[in-house]
Amino acid sequence: MEFDSEDDAKSYAISVTAKHLHPDDAQNRLDSYKTYQESAHSAEDKSYWEKEVRALDEYIQSDEFKNGEYPQGIDELILEIIEWRAAIYAFQNVDTEQDPFKEHAFYAQWLMGGTYTIFCILGKLVSKDNRDSSLRKLWSIVSGYVKNSGLCGEGENEIIEEKMHRTEGHFTNTNSRAMLFRNKVIAHNESSPKIQWVEIDKDIKLLCRIWALVTMWSSFGIIQPFRKSQQVFSGLESVFNPAEIKSLVEQRNVYLEKVESWCTHSLVDNSKVSERSPFGKISVSINIKPSVASNALTKCC
Repeated sequence: MEFDSEDDAKSYAISVTAKHLHPDDAQNRLDSYKTYQESAHSAEDKSYWEKEVRALDEYIQSDEFKNGEYPQGIDELILEIIEWRAAIYAFQNVDTEQDPFKEHAFYAQWLMGGTYTIFCILGKLVSKDNRDSSLRKLWSIVSGYVKNSGLCGEGENEIIEEKMHRTEGHFTNTNSRAMLFRNKVIAHNESSPKIQWVEIDKDIKLLCRIWALVTMWSSFGIIQPFRKSQQVFSGLESVFNPAEIKSLVEQRNVYLEKVESWCTHSLVDNSKVSERSPFGKISVSINIKPSVASNALTKCC
C-alpha cells in the first residue's frame, strides 16, 4: 500500500488502530454533538459541529455500522490484552486467605476464559492473513515512516523487522511458546504444550512496543487508557478482605507500570528512547498575569 503523503499514512494508521464506537456510545456522542451545535457562540463553531453531527449520523446510519461490518480496533485489542494480563498478574502475586480459583468453578472458569482471551488476541495481533487488520500488517505498511520519525532506538527497527518476519520471525510455533500453545490448544485440538507466563509477557512486551511506536508517530496518544482498579476488583469484597484488595490494586499497577516502560524503552538494550508515551496525559497549567493597576503599584513603590 502506498500513500500520497505521510499525513495520509497517519490517517490510515489511526483508522486501523482506533476503537469503533459501541451503538450506545455512538448515540450518546451524537447527542452531545447536537448540544454543542445548538449552543455554539459563533458561525464557525456552529458550522464545525454541524459537520461533525452530519458525519457521525451518516456513520450510524451506514450498513457497515448497523451490521457490525468492521474490525476491532488494534487499540482495543492491545488495551484488552493488557487489562486481562494485569488482573491475572495481580492474583498471581498476592497471597490471600481464600483461593477461589481452586475452590469455586466460577473463578476457575474466569481464569481459563481470561487466559484463552489473551492467546486469542495475540493471534489477532500477529495474524498473517491479509484480510485481517492486524498489528503485523499495519507495521509492514507504515514501518518506513515510523523508522524515519526518530522514535525508534538505534537498531530497533531492524530487530522489529526480524521479529515480525512472516515465516522466520518470532511469532511462529518454533520461536514463540505462546503461539505454539495458541495454535495447538486453542485454534486446534492437537496437544497441550507447557507454557510459563513469563514467556507470554515477552510476546506482549514486543507487541506493546510496536504498537506504541505506531501510536506515538500517528497521534498524541490514548487518554485514560485503563480501567480504574476499583472497577476491576469491584464485587470481590465477599471473597477478599480490604487489605488483600489493596494488594491486588497495587500489583495490577505494578504490571501497568511494566507496560508503560515497555512502550517507551528500546527492544535492543532496554534504554529509554524518549519521554514520549502512547498514553496521553491531560495537564492544566495556570498562568496568572498581574493587572495594570498591580503593575503601576509595583512601579510606584
